[in-house]
Amino acid sequence: MHFIGCDVSKASLDMAGRKCTSRRLFNTGKVTNTRRGWQDLVHWTQQHYGAGSEPICVVLEATGVYHLKVAGHLVCAGLKVIVVNPGRAAQFAKSINQVNKSDSLDARSLQRYGEQLDAPHWFNPDTKEINQLKALLSRLTQLNKDRQRERNRLESCAWIEAGEILKVPLRRSIKRLEKDRQQIQRSINELIRNCPQMHHNQKLLYSIKGIGPQASQWLLPLLHSGRFNSAREVAAFLGLTPCHRQSGSSLKSRGQLSGRGNKNIRSKLYMPALSAIQYNPEMKAFYEKLLTRGKTKKQAVIAVMRKLVHVCYGVINTQTLFIENYAA
Repeated sequence: MHFIGCDVSKASLDMAGRKCTSRRLFNTGKVTNTRRGWQDLVHWTQQHYGAGSEPICVVLEATGVYHLKVAGHLVCAGLKVIVVNPGRAAQFAKSINQVNKSDSLDARSLQRYGEQLDAPHWFNPDTKEINQLKALLSRLTQLNKDRQRERNRLESCAWIEAGEILKVPLRRSIKRLEKDRQQIQRSINELIRNCPQMHHNQKLLYSIKGIGPQASQWLLPLLHSGRFNSAREVAAFLGLTPCHRQSGSSLKSRGQLSGRGNKNIRSKLYMPALSAIQYNPEMKAFYEKLLTRGKTKKQAVIAVMRKLVHVCYGVINTQTLFIENYAA
C-alpha cells in the first residue's frame, strides 16, 4: 500500500509520498484546500502511484473542520483515508527526532506515521443527518457555556460599583441566549424525529433506565455511525477505561482514567449514571458490589458510566430493546 501524508491548513494541502525508487526521497506537492484543489490532489496521487496495483492511502491530521470535506472527497474518489489525532502525530514526530516544523515536514511525518500503523482505522464519512446533528450539538454546547458565563457575570454585579447599570443588558443577553438554546434544542429534536433510523435508535436507548433525551442525543452520533467494533472501543474513546502504570517493583500505581477521549460526551454520562444507580436495579447492584470491594463512590460511579456505555452499544448493535435481568 502506498501511504501519502497530507498536512491540512485552511488555505492549502501539502502532500508527501515516498518515491518508488527510494525509501529516503519524497514526491511532494501543494494544492489549495478547495474543491479544485481536492481534484488536483486525487490527480497527483494517480500520477505518482496509480500505475501499480497497490491501493493508495492518504494520511490526514484532524485540523478543526478543515479536513472533513477533503477527507470525504478522497473517500468518494476511491482512496483510503486515515485521520490522525494531532497529539499522536506530534508525539510521533518527536519520536523520529523531527526538530524543525513546517507544512512539508509535517506531511512527511504523517506519511511515515501511516507506514508504522499495524491496524489502521479507515475514515468513513458521516451521513448528512449525523453531520447536522453534530453541528447542532456543538452550537448547543456553545450556547450553554455562554449562558453560564453571563449568569456568573450577573451574579457578580452585586459586588461591583457599576452593578446596577450592567444588570439590564446582562439579563437581556441571558434571555436571548436562552431563546437561541431552546430553538437549537427544538431543531435537534426535529432532526432526530425526521430520521427514521436515528429515531429508532433513540427509542432503543430510552429502554435503558438512566438514559434520557439529553444523554441519548449525545450518544447517537457516536453509536449511530457504526465506527466502533466493540463496546470497549467506545468506552476507550470516551476515556472511561483505566490506565495502568507499572514498571519493575518501584512503580505500580492503581488504575486511573487516562484523561483522554471525548470529555464533553463523558461529562454527559455522569447524571445518567447517578439516575441508573437509583432506578436501575442491575446498575444499583453493580454499584453496591463495587463499594463492598473497597472502591470509592467516585470510582464506582465511573464504573457505572462505563457499564452504561457498554449497554448502550449493545442495544444499538443488536437493534433490540434493553431487557432487565437478561442473564438470569
